[in-house]
Amino acid sequence: MDIKVEKINDVVLVVLAGELNMDNSNALREVFKKSLKEANKKVLVDFEKLSFIDSSGIATLIEMFQNLGKISGRLCLCNVNKKIIGVFEITKVHKLFGIFASREEALKNI
Repeated sequence: MDIKVEKINDVVLVVLAGELNMDNSNALREVFKKSLKEANKKVLVDFEKLSFIDSSGIATLIEMFQNLGKISGRLCLCNVNKKIIGVFEITKVHKLFGIFASREEALKNI
């Protein structure tokens, strides 16, 4: 998995590519920890180039959602493909995150 991080105004944009799984979810967790340490309250994760997520990846997202909630922050996702949306719906986690069709829409609503 490849992770790119940039800041757009007050939003931390995390762009994922490849597969988010048990072997690499810790790398994403470290990105999230750094973001929290820097007191960022808005995080947008772009899934456009992500092809797969497993339970450890979902757990990492839930952990970040919970940590942001403690500081009145928000975690949103964008460009999530149908396969991954299906996994989110089966596990009911789609109710936790703001999920947007495009990065532009997400940045307007985060």
